[in-house]
Amino acid sequence: MRRAATGVCGARLSRRQRVVDLLPINILEQLLDAHPDKLTLGLKPYGMTLLHVAAQHGHLRVVDLLLERGIDVNARESGDNTCAMHWAAAGGHLDVVRRLADAGGDVIGHGDDHELEVIGWATCWNRCDDDAHRAVAEFLTGRGAHHHIFSAIALDLGDEVRRIVSRDPRALNQRMSRNENNQLPLHFAVRMNRRAMVELLLELGADPLGPDGSGMTVAAYAESPDRDLAVMERIRDMTSAELLSAERGHRAPRSNAMDLVAALALSDWPRAETLVRDSPHLLGHEATSAGVLHLMAKRGATDAVRWLIERGIEVDARWAHWDSEVTAMHLAILANHPDIVRLLLDAGADPTIRDTKHDSDARGWAEFFGRGTIVEMIDAQR
Repeated sequence: MRRAATGVCGARLSRRQRVVDLLPINILEQLLDAHPDKLTLGLKPYGMTLLHVAAQHGHLRVVDLLLERGIDVNARESGDNTCAMHWAAAGGHLDVVRRLADAGGDVIGHGDDHELEVIGWATCWNRCDDDAHRAVAEFLTGRGAHHHIFSAIALDLGDEVRRIVSRDPRALNQRMSRNENNQLPLHFAVRMNRRAMVELLLELGADPLGPDGSGMTVAAYAESPDRDLAVMERIRDMTSAELLSAERGHRAPRSNAMDLVAALALSDWPRAETLVRDSPHLLGHEATSAGVLHLMAKRGATDAVRWLIERGIEVDARWAHWDSEVTAMHLAILANHPDIVRLLLDAGADPTIRDTKHDSDARGWAEFFGRGTIVEMIDAQR
């Protein structure tokens, strides 16, 4: 979701940001009386209307005033191509959503740039599963909106997910927009930490190895050891089938880095040992190119990181994590795993290596994300 455009440009209403958030309602009313043409003001850079801003911040009285003055309830801004309804839903402002709907607002909102519709804006952003957002979703469905697979996953609606997939099995392969790296439902369930949904999607036939638009598998979305265990177990089953087939055919197993990732994620040390014994390349260039250490660092798998270090994996290698090449230490900081950072530092990892997008070293990342303990750890290492 793009950052809301809230500046008011070239108007006596205000040159400060968040005009409807700062002005008392009576002052705003007086200003609109004096400058009625400003009702249709488009705020830079995306042309958000005053109604968008009022809805985003949950200001019902301002919404009422703007609607009484005749503002277009379904006007779209040009950034995310959204109506005010999308922003009210994203904020969990049921009273505003209801008022907009009563004024003829579009409760479906098809065509936004994230391809989520209003119900997706109410449910699919981080921390949008509280009672307020659930209430908005229930209101929207009561007014004619329908859940799609992502909103159903976000709200842990297992029966709804089953219904959607039963009606159209292609929903398991439906992708989010390019803004979300074209995630599949399984990626989304892991990212949102919906473990029951992860298990359900696998039961319904989701591909545990399916890539997002950047080629990333589900493993790249896990920031804790238990988010995607059901996926890792399914991959381990596939590995077992390959090892059995290789044994029957008296051939070398066709193992790849994801086989090792699954074994390490599940703390299946005998399986991990077997894999690297039969396929030594899994600890060499392939491990680096697939980001095995990076994935273990991001998920906070302390024992797995230690296991890899003890077997000589390169601790300073950079790996393409979506649009930036980063070290394992960068990802441990991102997901706030100080124990992993300590392991990497003790293994001789270099905290001064910079990522390729933000040109920032490990300490810079730690400062940006507010990881004070890790900042102290890095400073003590110098």
